[in-house]
Amino acid sequence: MVISFFFTIRIKFMQNIQYSKILRKNWEVIALIAGISIVLALIISLVTPFQYSATTKILIIQKQMRNLDAYTATKSAERIGKNLASIINTSLFYNEVIEANANLQYQFPKDAVERKKIWEKNVEVNVIPETGIVEISAYDTDREFASQLVRAISYVLISKGSEYHGGGSDVEIKIVDEVFISKYPVRPNIILNMALAAIIGVILGCVFVILSAAKKIRAEYELQTAELGFAPEITMESEPIQARDVEIKTMYDHLES
Repeated sequence: MVISFFFTIRIKFMQNIQYSKILRKNWEVIALIAGISIVLALIISLVTPFQYSATTKILIIQKQMRNLDAYTATKSAERIGKNLASIINTSLFYNEVIEANANLQYQFPKDAVERKKIWEKNVEVNVIPETGIVEISAYDTDREFASQLVRAISYVLISKGSEYHGGGSDVEIKIVDEVFISKYPVRPNIILNMALAAIIGVILGCVFVILSAAKKIRAEYELQTAELGFAPEITMESEPIQARDVEIKTMYDHLES
């Protein structure tokens, strides 16, 4: 007897996998990966030095002239603020700030690359949209040092601002906020880090579960291919393998007939 196989083996690959079913079935794995991510984020946050912040605000005033209305003056002040925000992160500016304050000189390295790296990491400047207000923040493990750094930046902007904005006497810079020092460390933001770690962990968990399921399906497909000797057709559904008996006639059978 020769068994003739009439079959169609249908396997779902990545585009046909029932994602929701797989994710629900393996939710524990996803939760485990998310939990590990949260723990790692917490450990990294705890070993990172805690930094305090010192923040102040300055106001850029574009003096109005006869041909300059209030709206145009405000937009001009906003543009000047953006220029100053970019200038604050230049070596010309922060070297002048550091060299003008003896206390700051000991906190920043002499190497230009390292000094720039530390400055950009610990100093933030933001321009409030539609205004001429510039918010300056400094971060450090020492609350007093962060305060000194913010004050030094503000002093250079006020005393030598005309050298940077080019507006001359038509532009005035004033401090409109006192220096506010945080009572508690603001860096690293442990809650935010853990929340981001949870989101990333869930995403990685989902990817891991789906790829594992796809790998298992492919392995089953390759096993069936090896047993059959050729690759079965890949479609959406699976059907049972059917077999039927076939009568075989040899050459002697034909001669006898």
